[in-house]
Amino acid sequence: MRVEKLHFRLHSSYNTFLESMSATLYYSLPFKNLLEDFLQCSSHYMVALEGDKVCGILPLMSKNGLYGEVLNSLPFYGSNGGIIANNAEASFLLRESYNQLASVFASANYIQNPLIIESGGILHDFVDRRLSQWTKLVDRDSLLASFAPSARRNIKKALKENIKVAITREIDFLYQTHRKNILANNGIPKEKRFFEKIAKYFENTEYKIYMAFYNNKPIAASLLFYFGGIVEYYTPATLLEFRNLQALPLLIYIAMAEAYESGCQWWNWGGTWRSQESLYKFKEKFGAMEKRYNYYCKLNNQKILNAEASELLREYPYFYVVPFSILRESE
Repeated sequence: MRVEKLHFRLHSSYNTFLESMSATLYYSLPFKNLLEDFLQCSSHYMVALEGDKVCGILPLMSKNGLYGEVLNSLPFYGSNGGIIANNAEASFLLRESYNQLASVFASANYIQNPLIIESGGILHDFVDRRLSQWTKLVDRDSLLASFAPSARRNIKKALKENIKVAITREIDFLYQTHRKNILANNGIPKEKRFFEKIAKYFENTEYKIYMAFYNNKPIAASLLFYFGGIVEYYTPATLLEFRNLQALPLLIYIAMAEAYESGCQWWNWGGTWRSQESLYKFKEKFGAMEKRYNYYCKLNNQKILNAEASELLREYPYFYVVPFSILRESE
């Protein structure tokens, strides 16, 4: 068995391997191509091979900046990465390959896949602990019964208000509303050009934009990706002045039910900061269960510790460099 960098000749075997494993959207080739284009970064996807058969994968991307090159598996809003392998030898070889790479970058960050917590032997100096939330998809009646009473009341209210939900390809409302929502919470919104590039790399069946309407006016929306039987709850957005109509809970319920009917098994709410108590509880009331995972950070350029968080965000946009809590400015 050997490890090689992924190249075009192996794409078919790579996809076959993904279909056999617990792989999320983030391992897919369309997502790889989208990030390479949007982030203008370098990729170093590694594959463990037995002949031309892929037995394990490790997605990696890097970005150069003021303090040198930073390695992530993977970048962009906490996209999960890490090793997926179908045997111990493939996992070991990929781990060794990662550790060799991790020692030569300014910083290297290994972000676990919450579905496959395998991280023994990963070279690191710091651990940043995270959690994700997942809902098991079932039929409509069972799904509704699994929700907290408050979620069921929210859905009932939206139906009473005659909220309508439909699938669209319209990105302007989603982008503008998402931007307002995130800026209101002092966050960093996704850029419009990211949304504009999705159709270039994903088939119509691989993503959907659900939109909720009140008196024919859009008031909520969510971008969803579909891969490997998993729905990624990627970008929700709600007009704050209509939040009391509970359009988003109805939208989520309908999207969950339709995803199950199309063969999906899980709804991935994504990562949640422990400090985001209200967001955690919002997801929890839709039957979400908690899965923990970690960021493993190897820091080789100690000068990074003297940087300001704003500087790292500017030099390495959408890449994780180090936990901001260890920067000397935070002491």
